[in-house]
Amino acid sequence: VEKVHKSSIFSCAWNRNGTHVLTCGADGFARLVEATSGEIVHEWDVALAQLGDENGRTKVPMGAMLLGCAFIKGDVPIAVGFNGQIVLLSVPSSIGLSSSAEVIDKSLVITGHQAPISAMTFGAPGANIIYTADTDGVIVEWDGLTGTPKGRVKNIGEEDLDLTGKVHAGATITSLAFSTESSKLYSAGWDDFIRISQGQNCVDKIKMEAQPNAMTCGTSLVVVMTVDGLVLVKDEVISELIRLPYTATAVCISKDDSMLYVSGDDCNIYIYTVSSSDCANPLSESHVIKGGHLKAVQSIALSHDGTKLAAADSRDVCVYSTTDYSTIISKGRWCFHTQRIACLTWSPDDSVLASGGNDDDIFLWNIQKKMRRIHYRFAHRGGITGLRFVGGNATDGSGDMMLVSAGNDGCLNFWDVKEDVNKKFK
Repeated sequence: VEKVHKSSIFSCAWNRNGTHVLTCGADGFARLVEATSGEIVHEWDVALAQLGDENGRTKVPMGAMLLGCAFIKGDVPIAVGFNGQIVLLSVPSSIGLSSSAEVIDKSLVITGHQAPISAMTFGAPGANIIYTADTDGVIVEWDGLTGTPKGRVKNIGEEDLDLTGKVHAGATITSLAFSTESSKLYSAGWDDFIRISQGQNCVDKIKMEAQPNAMTCGTSLVVVMTVDGLVLVKDEVISELIRLPYTATAVCISKDDSMLYVSGDDCNIYIYTVSSSDCANPLSESHVIKGGHLKAVQSIALSHDGTKLAAADSRDVCVYSTTDYSTIISKGRWCFHTQRIACLTWSPDDSVLASGGNDDDIFLWNIQKKMRRIHYRFAHRGGITGLRFVGGNATDGSGDMMLVSAGNDGCLNFWDVKEDVNKKFK
C-alpha cells in the first residue's frame, strides 16, 4: 500500500480480528487501512483533535507528530504524540472493526507528564483541583477526586506553534502557588518569569530580575524566592528585589500575610513581619532561629493554626513554637531521611507532619508520639517533589488523612494513611 502517509510512518498495529491496520506518522495523522483491499477507510487529524480547530496551521506541529499507535481493549484505536499526550480515536460505527468494538463519539485527549514533576499545589478549597508542573515547563490540571487529568494549562496570546504545551518555554518550573483570594495560579520557572493562570489559561506574566527558585502564598501576597533575594507580588504589582545577607533556601508565609519565614544557607531561619504600608521596606526582621540545624534548611512549613513551624534539612526534621520560637522537636530526634528533605506538610488538624525526600521515602510524624514514625519506602523513584494533605480541597470532607505526593518519576500518588495513623499514633 503506497502513500498512506505524506512522511515517515512511525508505527502500525493490527486490530483484534486482523481486518484493519492502524498507522501513524510524522504528518500528524492516524489512518485506518482495510487489510484486504489496502483502502484507507478512515483518517484522524490528531493535531486538530488537540487544538480544536485548524488555527491557521500551514505545517504539522512537532508536538502532534505521532510516534506510536495501538488498539486497546474493545478495539479502541489510540495514538501517542511527541508531546506525550494520548488520543483515543473515535471510529464510525459503519466501519465495523469487530463485533465487540466500543464506539467513542468524539476523540478524547488524555494528558499527563512525561518529565519529572517539579512542583505541586492545590486549587481553591473544596474545588478538588490539583496542579502539577514539570521540568519541561508543562502544567497539568487534575481532578483531585478521581485522580484523572483535566488538561494542560496553555498560554493565551502566545501561540503554541509546536503544540508541546510548554507554559514556561521548556524551562524547569520550580514552584507553584495558588491565591485563594484571586483564584489565580502562580508558576515560577527558570525562564525567569512568573506566569499567572486562571483555570487552564495562562493570562499574564511577570519578568524577574533574578532566577526564581521557590514561592509561597498566603491570602493575597505572593513571595518569590530568587537566587539574589526576595520579591513580593500583590495584585500583579511587583516589589523591588529585596536583597538578603544570606542565600535563601526556602520560604513560607502565614495565612494572613503578616509573617514571613525564610531559611538560609547559614543554617538559620529568619522571621520577618510584613508591612503592607511600607513599600520601601516591607520586611522587618523580628527573630532568628539559630543552632537548630547542622545543615542548611531545605523546606519549611507552618501549621494551619500558625503555632508551629516545621523545618527540614538533608537529615533532620525539627519543629519550633511560633510563640517564643522554642524547640518542640530538636535535631537528632526525627533524623531518618538519608537525603535532602524536599517537602513538608501538616495534616488539616496539625496532628501529623509528613516529610518527603530525595531518598524516595515519605515519613509521617506525630508530636504527641515523638518516638514513633510511619515509613513509606520507595514512594517515588528519583525523589519526592510535592506533598500535601487533601484536607479542605475535597468537597465531601474526606481528605483529612488523604495524602497526595508528586515525584521525579512523573507520577501523582494518593495515600490513604488514616488506618496507619490510627494504629501508630492513637
